Amino acid sequence: MDISKKTLILICAGVLILTTLACTSLDSILPNTKVDDSDDTYKFSDDFSKDSSGWEIGSFDGGGIGYTEGKYFVSSTGSGSTMWGVAGRSFEDMVINVDAEQISAPFNNNNDYGIACRLQQDGGGYYGLISGDGFYSILRESGGDNYDILVDWKESNHIRQGNSQNQLGLSCVGSKISLFVNGQLLAETSDSMYDSGDIGFTATSYEPEGTEVHFDNVTVR
Repeated sequence: MDISKKTLILICAGVLILTTLACTSLDSILPNTKVDDSDDTYKFSDDFSKDSSGWEIGSFDGGGIGYTEGKYFVSSTGSGSTMWGVAGRSFEDMVINVDAEQISAPFNNNNDYGIACRLQQDGGGYYGLISGDGFYSILRESGGDNYDILVDWKESNHIRQGNSQNQLGLSCVGSKISLFVNGQLLAETSDSMYDSGDIGFTATSYEPEGTEVHFDNVTVR
């Protein structure tokens, strides 16, 4: 799917806070989410070794989504085009974890990518995002390209910048939404607009140059 958040990001850019949020470990915040490393403990898992596992695929003016070399890719052609792909499933409470690797980006890493939970068919849902230059945010999309900033963009040294891999986690349990990066809690907020929906991955480039991100080893518990 193809949307644009360019206007939103231009607004956000004026209010970026360059201090790092004090972080708490995943185990201390969500001790009951520690699970054995076996598939039967998960509601859903996918290592993308089979391109028939049901994720959305497609090519659009603003980019593409699909399988590549045992991973799931999301690419944006640039200029504010946002792409996202969904698993085609539905969950209520969920904790999503995935390995996300930035493959390409504009020279200044002016992009974002991440996980979405409780996604609706019109794109509504919650988005836990990081950027290639080390910022993070939680947004809510309420349909019709209407975005609300639930946690404003902030910088964190827990985010590996540039063409690197980050482990992302998004917890949507009850009304609480939490974003984890590399095992650290970076942001937490509450919202009750959506209580169930699909999961997905997203990427956006805000420069004329595009960006591509590969996702692998997703689990939902």
